Amino acid sequence: MILLALESSAGSSSAAIWQDGNILSHEFVEGQYGHAERIVSQAHKVITQAEIKLEQIDFFIGGRGPGSFTGIRTCLAAITGFGIVADSQVFGVNGLSAIGFSCFQKLKYNALSNQSIAILSLSDTRRSSYYCQHFSSEKPMTDNIEDLDLAHLQNKISLLAELNDAVYIIGAFEIERLMLDEQHHKRQEWVNKVTFLREDLDATIIANFAGWQVQTGISLSPATPLYLAPAKVNKAKKALW
Repeated sequence: MILLALESSAGSSSAAIWQDGNILSHEFVEGQYGHAERIVSQAHKVITQAEIKLEQIDFFIGGRGPGSFTGIRTCLAAITGFGIVADSQVFGVNGLSAIGFSCFQKLKYNALSNQSIAILSLSDTRRSSYYCQHFSSEKPMTDNIEDLDLAHLQNKISLLAELNDAVYIIGAFEIERLMLDEQHHKRQEWVNKVTFLREDLDATIIANFAGWQVQTGISLSPATPLYLAPAKVNKAKKALW
């Protein structure tokens, strides 16, 4: 099974070819703008690097957010176009779920199987709040996404640290801003339970999560944007006549 994954919901664009659990090729470009101009060429580049043909690709997968409105639409439009040309299936992946799954995959090799673990996958909304998705050892899959300001997020982290043996905070964020202050360190053991993992979402993470879903028979989401907030609409300029 071969997947082409694209991701451009944040300050970068990326493409990856995944086959049977392995990344065959990967292209990552940092840049806040220009996703639409480069995402298709990035896809062609990884296809060439992997030495496969477009018609060999079984699934086209795109990051559906949360993130930039323009970036999400660019990514999903690109995979939809490729899917039509190759006559293959097209799906979308929740980026927070993909990062949470990535964290679980890393932790499964550690001696933590007998502990209760909580994972918070975060994305900065750039509206003085964070999109937050909570995963646990008992519930590694969830669709519930919260939009929390910093104070409520810190309270959530404190509560999870009280209820679990370990808490992992993963995603693209400024770690210093999330560090719990003295008010949240009333119990010293909480400090040692929380681990911050800075990880940018890219196409390899999207591909690995989608590949796991297909292999385990879990239904994938449609290639539609995961918008959690209304788009900003600029005020109309005053008429000059």
